[in-house]
Amino acid sequence: MLKIYGYNTQNNKKVLYVAQELNIPYKFITVDLLQRENRTDDFLKMNPTGKVPVIEHNENFLFESNAICRYLADISDTPLLPRDNFKKAQVDQWMEFFTNHLGKSLNTLYFEKVFKRDHNISGINQPACLEAEKFCAIQLKILEKELSKRDFIALDELSIADLCAYAYIEQMDLLEMSYDSFPNILKWKKKISTRDCIAEVKKQFNNKI
Repeated sequence: MLKIYGYNTQNNKKVLYVAQELNIPYKFITVDLLQRENRTDDFLKMNPTGKVPVIEHNENFLFESNAICRYLADISDTPLLPRDNFKKAQVDQWMEFFTNHLGKSLNTLYFEKVFKRDHNISGINQPACLEAEKFCAIQLKILEKELSKRDFIALDELSIADLCAYAYIEQMDLLEMSYDSFPNILKWKKKISTRDCIAEVKKQFNNKI
């Protein structure tokens, strides 16, 4: 059985969303980052960078959330990752956009404003928040325009890019960010939120983002 080592953070959730959507049986194993379980010798043998998520499948280990999501789609032979080279590249393109741009900025804001508060970690990095807010303002406008052209992130149909993107965009709720200027993003978010995979993963974390 597939084993997913992770924590209740967005890069881990996108892997779970994809696994759940693809109906891949898995066991989720919590790695407590606050207790530095990701820095133990045993964990570092699985991932030398000491980060989650990591999967164990067929006695092999794989890290980096995007690589994991693509791998799970590949072994499932699903249309969520098209075989057409160009369409597949479009999915990759938007996954990278979120990982390196919009998702990265939202992760920063979530960590500084929500995660630290909920885990009693002092010291909000205000310069990092200001920079992330600036980039979010730019990148959300880009996404809003793109979603005026089609119903899904990368293609005209659902792909793993949507599930990965949702893991980042859902943070806007706890950050109390307004969707008033982003009706297309809100429409897309509501559509993805109704999928069974989202509800099932949220149950694992007691409906906490």
